[in-house]
Amino acid sequence: MNVLILPMLINEFKVHFNKSLIDIYPQNEVNSFFRILTDHFFQWPPTFSVLNPDHRLTAKESNQLSAALLDLIKHKPVQYITQEAFFYNRNFYVDENVLIPRPETEELISWVLDDSKDNGAQRRVLDIGTGSGCIPITLAKEENNFTIDALDISTGALEVAKKNAQRHKVEINFFKVDIRESISWPYPLDIMIANPPYVEPDEKNKMLPNVLEYEPHLALFTPHNHPLFYYDKIIELSRTFLKSGGCLYLEINPVHATALATLIKANHFDYIEIRNDIFGKKRMLKALKS
Repeated sequence: MNVLILPMLINEFKVHFNKSLIDIYPQNEVNSFFRILTDHFFQWPPTFSVLNPDHRLTAKESNQLSAALLDLIKHKPVQYITQEAFFYNRNFYVDENVLIPRPETEELISWVLDDSKDNGAQRRVLDIGTGSGCIPITLAKEENNFTIDALDISTGALEVAKKNAQRHKVEINFFKVDIRESISWPYPLDIMIANPPYVEPDEKNKMLPNVLEYEPHLALFTPHNHPLFYYDKIIELSRTFLKSGGCLYLEINPVHATALATLIKANHFDYIEIRNDIFGKKRMLKALKS
């Protein structure tokens, strides 16, 4: 005789979900994952499972949550499961071609916007290593006087960035460019901004598996024994592309903040400021070209 096994009640699945993840993630993260997934898959409000503990999951609901749970057990970031990341009060599409946007990068954008709020002139902006496009798209949404170009070496990343630009209805000029090679630019720039790879390969053993196993290494790591490699290339470009009085904004590795400031000072920049992020780490640098 065949026995029909009905899908779990939502409360039963929630217990199973917690038990499966509690040894991998903190409880607050587990709770957050469940809310994110049920909102993404079913558009349930956060209180749905509390107010409806006897809701019986349909076969489809059960399969979707079970597949997501297996991914979480394998350390896959929830943002890649839902293909959504929240950044500067907006949702961005993400997949494994791009880094998941971080809150520290929001602080870098806020710095640019604060510096620009009293300047009504039209300005040219270049974002280097755009990834998901979260930096140029946010700047375009928040500031009408920016004309923005963005570049990346990755075709997959550029496809993600273009999808996000369409989603948020902004015009960004995207280019496939390898800054390790000699390049030219058709017009002088007022602002250059970049969040380049700045993690040294020797730091891999300190990284969480959800980052190391899923996020693109091309966007994370510097070459061996050259932690300032990409900054050196960006500074070289700024010597030609950036106007006198133009600003260079960088997200940085706190470990190399002093060495980077020294490098920039030697390359025609006469004002440098380093700021801490919300975690108290030296994470952002602004330099004014002489």
